[in-house]
Amino acid sequence: MQVSIISLIFLVGFVHVCLSATTPEWIGFYNVDNSCNQATCCCLSEQVKITKANNTHFLVEANVAGVPCQAQLSGATTISVPLLIPQDKNGFQITTMFLGTNNRFTLSADSQYIAHANLQSPQCSGSARRAVSNWVGTFNIDDSCNQDECCCLSEQATISKKSETQYLVTGRVAGKPCAAQLNGSTTVEVTIGAPQDKNGFQITTNFLSTNNRFTLTYDNQYVANVNLQYPQCSGMGRRVDENKNTASLISSSLILIVINAFLFRMICV
Repeated sequence: MQVSIISLIFLVGFVHVCLSATTPEWIGFYNVDNSCNQATCCCLSEQVKITKANNTHFLVEANVAGVPCQAQLSGATTISVPLLIPQDKNGFQITTMFLGTNNRFTLSADSQYIAHANLQSPQCSGSARRAVSNWVGTFNIDDSCNQDECCCLSEQATISKKSETQYLVTGRVAGKPCAAQLNGSTTVEVTIGAPQDKNGFQITTNFLSTNNRFTLTYDNQYVANVNLQYPQCSGMGRRVDENKNTASLISSSLILIVINAFLFRMICV
């Protein structure tokens, strides 16, 4: 019964999308699923980036993996392929040659998913979900920052949303310079701007008096901190897994979303 209710909610949502004027938005970062058979196919893998190359073409940049890649791409593990801007289905679909075979790419009505159907080798098909940044959460900090030379974030750090334009970073600090730099304080509260670079997955900013670049992975699980002035003061944080059961439920619901999205996309156009 719970699944039926969830399904009904998304069906109603997609009917609304169909009845509304929608514009396809292909540009962005996408996480690729593992449905493409790497034993027999050279597959898009992990993440895909789509940018606008010019007024007629997109540029698809991605990792690839699979047994045939070695011969097909001369050992390359990444690709950069121009793709005509889609015109079919009001701009939501394109059928084209891609990596040597005929493929159909279909964008969902809400521009969140891409279904990739390999028309010659169905086992080489797959799908991708748009990567949306989520910085908010608690992260366990690794020990790569050199505490002999740096005032480092330590143990855990929490990122909360202060406003639409700012986040608040709170956490413990440790390291020999901290006593002088922070007047003996062992905790910090630092406001940073809401990340805008790399579609919201990166920010370069002043943090604890030095220039730092923070990059969130596309699965929202890790934050890499590169200190651009003192590399030995760099580090990384890993998101604390607060509720595995919730993640499982969300995963199941997403399957329903994808199915309903494409059903209604086909009905609408």
